[in-house]
Amino acid sequence: MPDATFYRRPSGPVYFPNLNGLRFVAAVLVIINHIEQQRLFHGRPSLSAWPVVQRIGDEGVTLFFVLSGFLITCLLLLEQEQTGQLAVGQFYKRRALRIWPLYYAVVAVALLVLPHVPLLRENFFSAAIPQLPEKALLHVLLLPNVALALYGGIPFLSQAWSIGTEEQFYLVWPWVLRQAGARVLPVVGGIFLLLMVAQRVIVVAFHAAQPAPGLVLGFAFNFLYFFRLDCLVIGAVPAILLFQRRTAVLRWLMAPVTQWLCLLTVLGLLGWGRVFPLHEQVYAALFAVLILNLAAAAKPIISLENSWLNYLGKLSYGLYMLHYLAVALVLIWLGPWLDAQVGWLRWLLTLLASLGLSVLLAMASYYGLERPFLRRKRRS
Repeated sequence: MPDATFYRRPSGPVYFPNLNGLRFVAAVLVIINHIEQQRLFHGRPSLSAWPVVQRIGDEGVTLFFVLSGFLITCLLLLEQEQTGQLAVGQFYKRRALRIWPLYYAVVAVALLVLPHVPLLRENFFSAAIPQLPEKALLHVLLLPNVALALYGGIPFLSQAWSIGTEEQFYLVWPWVLRQAGARVLPVVGGIFLLLMVAQRVIVVAFHAAQPAPGLVLGFAFNFLYFFRLDCLVIGAVPAILLFQRRTAVLRWLMAPVTQWLCLLTVLGLLGWGRVFPLHEQVYAALFAVLILNLAAAAKPIISLENSWLNYLGKLSYGLYMLHYLAVALVLIWLGPWLDAQVGWLRWLLTLLASLGLSVLLAMASYYGLERPFLRRKRRS
């Protein structure tokens, strides 16, 4: 059956319009949240108590997860379609070349260098990092989400927890797709249901065991927040629908009214800023529909496809990993001057300065560290 005209299916080499711009949007949401967190940490006027500020940070990460689930599934399904198999070893190699250089550089700098910089030590490191050997080992083993759940955050490194979640997803996902074959949609649905049941059981058990849930149950409960595998799985669903040419479902998901309903619902929920049962999964499902349309609809209702958003989106990994340091330096260097500005101007200037320095650090990382590995990734 020929493809319908209202959507585009990927063909090698894969390029999806709008998604680089969406990556940049996700990074900005996270940066805004962390600016206000650091202002509060420094005892400065902060909007961190506003529910919307907390939500845009959390859901910015959720958006990254759904994007990863969609893109990785598309890449794997395309390889399977074109070659008849999945080269899992090559997939791991490509992911390592993309993720590991900057990740391990940030881990090393945050654990071994920044605590000894006088300017930062005075403002962030009141003492030597506690449990340093354990934290270092878990980060080296690509388990930063476990380290965060067990020992708490490390200045300029706590954002790395999401890299652990993604790496754990990459570890299992090609095997799931390879074994599932044509039954991939029900298999993915079953995995999602299992994750949801396990999550509910742990949450109910944790609250039932109060006020002393125990170490194991306490860790499991904390770890759930840093293991949003269900959001990555939700992102995989529209990719599967696209590759299996589920035209009837795609026609409904790509209708303009569906796109507008999802977009307005996301904006309304973020503006409301409250949590509700299964809120992460609801956001993830809404993001999945929007990502599907931005990437594959013939005429999406919005467009993020332009040269500067594309460029900033390419830097989004560096923006995410390095923005904590940029925000800290802005508040240390410009904090008193920013505090003297009117409320809205202070917020805007802090954002622009933090974003500008984050972009400069991300550019240095991209051209000085990441790009040589990305060239090797493309060749492989």
